[in-house]
Amino acid sequence: MKKDSLIKPIQKLSSIATGLETLLQLAGKQLIVGTPLGVGKPNALLNALWQRAREDDSLQLSIFTALSLALPRPKSLLEKRFLLPFVERHFGEGYPDLEYIQDVLNDTAPANAQVAEFYMQSGAFLGKPAAQRNYTSSNYTHAARDMADRGVNVIVQLVGLEQREGELCYSLGSNPDTTQDLLDIIARRGHKRPVVVAVVNRNMPFMTGKAERHADFFDLIIDDPDSQHQLFAPPIAAVNLVDHSIGLHAGTLIADGGTLQIGIGSLGDALVSGLKLRHTDTDAYQSLIKNCGISQRHKWLNTTELTVFKQGLYAASEMFMDGFMHLYKAGILKRKVWPDADIQNLINTRGLEPVVSSELFEALCESNALPPILDQHQLERLQTLGIVADDIVTEGDAWVTASGRKLGTDMRQAQQRADIIEHALLKGAELKGAAILHSAFFMGSKPFYTWLHSLKGGERDLFQMTTVSQVNELYGGEELDRAQRLKSRFVNTTMKVTLLGAAASDGLDNNQVVSGVGGQYNFVAMAHALPDSRSILMVRSTHGSGKTIQSNIAWTYPYDTIPRHLRDVVITEYGIALLRGKSDEDCIKAMLCVADSRFQSELMQTAKQHGKLATDWQIPEIFQQNTPADLCSRYAQARSNGQIPQWPFGSDFTEVELRLVKALGWLKQATKTRTGQIKTVIQSFFGMPAKAEYSEHLQRMDFLEVTSFEEKMNRRLLLLALTKTT
Repeated sequence: MKKDSLIKPIQKLSSIATGLETLLQLAGKQLIVGTPLGVGKPNALLNALWQRAREDDSLQLSIFTALSLALPRPKSLLEKRFLLPFVERHFGEGYPDLEYIQDVLNDTAPANAQVAEFYMQSGAFLGKPAAQRNYTSSNYTHAARDMADRGVNVIVQLVGLEQREGELCYSLGSNPDTTQDLLDIIARRGHKRPVVVAVVNRNMPFMTGKAERHADFFDLIIDDPDSQHQLFAPPIAAVNLVDHSIGLHAGTLIADGGTLQIGIGSLGDALVSGLKLRHTDTDAYQSLIKNCGISQRHKWLNTTELTVFKQGLYAASEMFMDGFMHLYKAGILKRKVWPDADIQNLINTRGLEPVVSSELFEALCESNALPPILDQHQLERLQTLGIVADDIVTEGDAWVTASGRKLGTDMRQAQQRADIIEHALLKGAELKGAAILHSAFFMGSKPFYTWLHSLKGGERDLFQMTTVSQVNELYGGEELDRAQRLKSRFVNTTMKVTLLGAAASDGLDNNQVVSGVGGQYNFVAMAHALPDSRSILMVRSTHGSGKTIQSNIAWTYPYDTIPRHLRDVVITEYGIALLRGKSDEDCIKAMLCVADSRFQSELMQTAKQHGKLATDWQIPEIFQQNTPADLCSRYAQARSNGQIPQWPFGSDFTEVELRLVKALGWLKQATKTRTGQIKTVIQSFFGMPAKAEYSEHLQRMDFLEVTSFEEKMNRRLLLLALTKTT
């Protein structure tokens, strides 16, 4: 547990209201507040601050954060009837939704309060002027610097709590990501340390390592029994055929003994689902790869290597989420790494077992990983790694054991080296400090949080939450990072990719921000910096439907997140485009082969018109049928035998709700246009089924008894949708 080096009084309070007053006394009325992204926000305290700003215009409040999560707010009657019961059940009664979000959405924030984000909930703030104007475009690794530049003078964070031997221990839980980086930057600049406020929530899983903090790290600790709300848990996503196909293609590039980074959402779930099948039933997996046409389309794939994960994977991912839990439970996430570059390199290159032995110690000496003379620093290093007993101390240039035996520390002397091996080493003990995952923040489903709570002792220590500066880049610890991050695969999602490999992942062509850069640029750049590593960008080939369908593979796009010179691997549901080191023409060819065939001809002609593609080149025949119909045909058998399930990791919805989701989805699509609305309403008056046939669904939507015209009309539409989606 790390103690803050500065001894200072700590104020512990038992209510948000008292905490707010104390915070204002400590920090004044000019508040520049930094608060973590995702689930690390203390919503109740932030709401109290926002309300105070509304009431007191002398208070100047600026909040800098990312990923402010909002409960879904239904608009139509059908949405209300479906969502409100689910939200109450799923998030728990009394979940404190962030009040500033609605003011930002409605452009009703008080003049003395503003919110700036460097990453927004995907699509939630499109067309919202206040959010779009205050968005700060930053790499995740630069967020702490940008917070320091703004003069952040308050940090507020939700923390976990654990009691050990009568002492209360605290954990930054989900978000050690930017807090320590920010404090380090401010300290280096010689500026005043911000007021650091912890709000205790016992639903926050307690994580150890760099997330664990002594009480004196904080200036103010608020432990309010009335604010122990559940953590925000996005509902588990369904995985459709397109996403499964993309995930299966991506999974063929994941190397045993390697490193993995993935993100949240259905594409990540699809990748994990495929990897689990590969590991648990290799024959079925390889048959799937063949029967779905993946191996035929990509002759360069060595499918014989797509077998069980004997060495397993290590995760270095800014986000820790459900997918890694599933990989761990399946026995895939198991490759351990150690916090010492020399040890890690010896394990990598010599295949040494991570167990204390004379062989390991001799290898450290012979490789110059240990200096000729073992000083106090080296003793502490070896004790931290569990190589040398903790009760050994230094006296002059010698080590002294607990029994009083003096040991020489000149490793050039054979006898002194032998004495160290005989009397100081903890032979047979496993090396300390192992990790199978390093991550900067976590967020996931309710089962994921329950699982995190269940982790204890050494198993919990394998999952190490740390700073974003450690996870998302190589600077500051490059030797160790390079030793740990073998055969890395950085797998991310994007929205648009040009034929030349540039990708737009966070914004539209009108500069409206969909989400944010996050760590994507860092991981793409890291893939080019690490040997045997790849950046994999997953993109659905199209978006929209019917007359509004558009290709996500474009000739050009006015905005990009990843420039074309960092192009590497792009995957759509139709295949894998290997772009690294290729000429522009070869990139265009590869991208055309993974584009939807309804757009291939126009894209190809454009490339030829601009002299970037030979006029006689044609798309290979096997890629000329890149259509949804062909995709369904190729995966028909896999769908029927359950190899690509819609809900590979379960669902937060009941069976009745899943049926309603399907019906409501159909209804939304059918009524997108004015003509569609009229047609659907007319249909609803003919051939309606008996109410008893769908009584459970009507009961769930509170439509068994209806009185108003609005209720009657919506019940008709719902029944129509149910009949159309059987």
